Amino acid sequence: MIKQIIASALMTVSVCASAQLKVTEGTKFTTDANLETNEKLVLADDYNSYMFSVINIDGLMRNVFPHKKILMRKLDQNGSLVDTYIKDYANKTNGVLHNYLGSQQIDEDRFVVFTEEYFGKENRKEVFQHVFSRKEGAFTSKSIAKYTIESTNKSGTTYVVFSENGKYAAVFNDRYASKKTDNINDALVLDLRTLSPVWTKEISLSSDYVEKSLTLTNSGKIVLLRKAAGWKESYKMELVSNTEDKDLPYDDKYIPEKLYAISKNDNDYLVTFGRKNQAVTLGGSTFGTVMMYDIKSGKAVISTTNLSGSKDMSDVKVIKTIIKGDDVLMAVQQESVTRPLPSAMNRFPDPVYKLDVGVLMKFDKDGEVKQFVPLGSNPVGRRIQVIESGDNLYVSSVYPKGAFGNTGFSMKSFDFASLTPKELTADYKGKNFFMNYGFTDGNLIQFVPNVNKLMFLQKNVKDVQMISLYNFIK
Repeated sequence: MIKQIIASALMTVSVCASAQLKVTEGTKFTTDANLETNEKLVLADDYNSYMFSVINIDGLMRNVFPHKKILMRKLDQNGSLVDTYIKDYANKTNGVLHNYLGSQQIDEDRFVVFTEEYFGKENRKEVFQHVFSRKEGAFTSKSIAKYTIESTNKSGTTYVVFSENGKYAAVFNDRYASKKTDNINDALVLDLRTLSPVWTKEISLSSDYVEKSLTLTNSGKIVLLRKAAGWKESYKMELVSNTEDKDLPYDDKYIPEKLYAISKNDNDYLVTFGRKNQAVTLGGSTFGTVMMYDIKSGKAVISTTNLSGSKDMSDVKVIKTIIKGDDVLMAVQQESVTRPLPSAMNRFPDPVYKLDVGVLMKFDKDGEVKQFVPLGSNPVGRRIQVIESGDNLYVSSVYPKGAFGNTGFSMKSFDFASLTPKELTADYKGKNFFMNYGFTDGNLIQFVPNVNKLMFLQKNVKDVQMISLYNFIK
C-alpha cells in the first residue's frame, strides 16, 4: 500500500491538456507587514477581488490612541490595486480599549467584521459589527451587544465563532467570575444573511467547571467544552440554545481538546480532537485521537487514527469540510508552539505559533476514520487551501526549492473516492507555473469556478502581487 501511494505521488497530471493556459500578473502594491494581520482574499469573482486585513495594535508611539483599522483593498480583473477602504474602529477616548474578534464573508457582496471595546471607568463592554458592501464601497457599523464589567482587568473574554455552513455567528461573552460569583455568561446567535438575532440569553453554568472552548452548530446551537476547575482532569460538553441546556455524555476515558460542529443528513455532529487518557499520549500530542459524536442520539465513535502530532502541538485548525452522501472528508492542519528562551532584551518572550502538518481524513457512515492522508511537512508555517471541483480536490502545498532552505508553491490533486495524490504541473512558457512562485498562505488563494480561474496573492517582505491562472482545472 505504501509503495502504491509513493508511486502515485510521483505521477503528474497536466492541469490544462486541452485549454490554453493564461496567466495575468497584477501591479505590485505595498502593505504594512509589521502591523497588518489576518489577511484574506475575499469577495472574489472575475471582475474584482478584495484583500482584507486588520490592524489590532495597541500603544503605538506615533499615535496617542490605539491603532485599530480594518482595511479592504479592491483589485481589478488583472489583480492591480484600484482602491483602498479603511475603517477606524477605535473610540478616541482615553482609556477605551479595543479588540478584533473575527470576520467572515456573508455573501457575494458583503463581508462582516466583529470588534469589541471596553471601558473600565464606565464599567461597560460593547461588541460592534462592521459590514463592508462592495456595491456601496463603504462600511456600515452597528453596536450589537452591551455588557456590564467590573473593570478593565475584570472584563471577561468575548468570543466570536461561525457555523461551518456560514449561516450563523455566535457572540459568547465569558464573564469574569470569582470563586464567590455565579458562573453566568451571555450568548447571542446571529443570522449572517440578515444580521439579525436568532436567539440571545444569559446562560447559567456550574461553577465547578470553567469554559475552555466552544463551537457553533449548523442549526445555530452553541456547544461548550468545559474543564473542571483546579487540578482535576475532567471535561464535559454542554449544548445550549434558546430552548435547550443539557450535557452531552461520552466516554469519560476520552478527553476532548477541540470541538468542531458539522452536519450530515440534516443532523448535527461534533468532530472532536483529543486523547483517550494521559497515559496513552504521555510526551506526545493531546490532539491525536478523533471522535465523531452524534448530538441527537449521543452516539460517539472514537477512531483509532492518531494525528501523530509532536509534543509541541497546540491546536488543530479545520480548513475545510466536504460531505458527499455518507462520507465526511475533513482537511485539518496541526499547529505547533515553541517558547523562545528569555534574553536580556526580552525577559518574557511570547510563544511562537506555527501551522504545521496538514491531513485529509475521511469518515465512513458509522463515524470511523477510514482514510487518512498526511499532506507532508510545512516548513514555512502557512495555511493550506483546499479547492473542491467535481470529484477532485486541489490542495495547495509546499515543496523544497533549493539547498538554502527556500520553498516553492505546489498543488496536488486528490480523487475524492481514493484520496490518491497527484502532483499538478502547469506548463507555462516551457516551465512548471507553480515552481516560479513561493508558497502563499491558503487564506490568500481563491478559485472562481465559472471562469476556471485560480488566483493568489504572492507576498514578499515589502510587496504584494496578484497572480491569476485561467484554465487551472482541465
